[in-house]
Amino acid sequence: MQLFVLTILGLGLIGGQITSLPLFANTRITLLDISVLIVLLYGAYESRKKRFIPPHWAPILSFAAVALISLSLTWGYVPTYVVGGGLLYVFRWIVYAALYWVSASAVIPAASWLALLIGSGIAVGLVGFMQYAWYPDLRNLYYLGWDPHYQRLFSTLLDPNFTGILLGITAIMLLSVIGKGKGAAWKLAGLAIAVVSLILTYSRSSIAAFAAGLIVFGILTKRVTLVIGVTVLLAAGLMLAPHTGEGQNLLRTVSSYARLGNAERALGLIREKPIMGHGFNILRFIATERSWIDERTAPSRAGNGLDTSLLFVGATTGIIGIVIYGWLLISFLRPGIAGINGKPGVRTVAAGYLASFAALLVHSLFINSLFYPWVMVWMWVGFGAMERYIKAGK
Repeated sequence: MQLFVLTILGLGLIGGQITSLPLFANTRITLLDISVLIVLLYGAYESRKKRFIPPHWAPILSFAAVALISLSLTWGYVPTYVVGGGLLYVFRWIVYAALYWVSASAVIPAASWLALLIGSGIAVGLVGFMQYAWYPDLRNLYYLGWDPHYQRLFSTLLDPNFTGILLGITAIMLLSVIGKGKGAAWKLAGLAIAVVSLILTYSRSSIAAFAAGLIVFGILTKRVTLVIGVTVLLAAGLMLAPHTGEGQNLLRTVSSYARLGNAERALGLIREKPIMGHGFNILRFIATERSWIDERTAPSRAGNGLDTSLLFVGATTGIIGIVIYGWLLISFLRPGIAGINGKPGVRTVAAGYLASFAALLVHSLFINSLFYPWVMVWMWVGFGAMERYIKAGK
């Protein structure tokens, strides 16, 4: 049963957005959503005789409470269906956060979680290679709301930026397990797949995040030769990769200006309601009301979010939400820090965990990746699995 549950979750991670099905209005469900629910049901069944309370439950429940309160304050001011959509968003966040409870328990070994995340990341890269070779043009899906990415690797997520960060943290975690156990050649091959496919996304935010993670990993582990080797591979790949279109131009400015404008809007929303924000998450309604998005010709898949995760938190839940979410982010660091200062067997994996988290934080400055479902699985599973890894001392 355990293998079945992990396989389903792996398929959800690999299947990406192409497994998405519409429910109603702007609400969709993916194989990943279904697989996460299956994991939670399995965890509840396996732990029914032994109650387990994870150590960092307080900031999770606190942020969920703030999100619900911020949404309740919109009642009577926005349509009921908008509040209902916000409730579904809060529910999804809670469901994904509950993965921390399952992965931190003894239901599934920490090593199995780690293998699942790394394996699915490599698979996303391999599928991305096939997509890049046979289907490098997403412009024909513009009418469905997808950005018109051209000559870039976007894999099953249909977005090079989110695909890029998953590939980047996959590469970092592979660095942390090279030299541990058997299969060094396979791990190096997986590392090459992750790095090369990351380059082909031409995602500057993902490449910058990966570089930041590399620096953190190098500082924490002092594995200078390995880090230099990966850096050389990354630099050589960036120079040798094709640069024939605007999407492949790493110096492009259009998206940079768009993100600056997006940040200005976010800061404006925070200034309007600084304490509890506009409600978690009714930003699509606000964006439509203020004509920030126009869905008359094509639906928008970015209209319900902002490009920076913390600005998104501030706009939807205010300063109180930022403080609580900051508490949550600090909690994410604790098992990694404990691992770095703990047993020798877990130090390198802990360094990979902290480096991956650093990469995610850098990426979240440009893209709202901390609330993206596929990234949330990495976050919550990694959070809990790192705690189990430390306790097991492996």
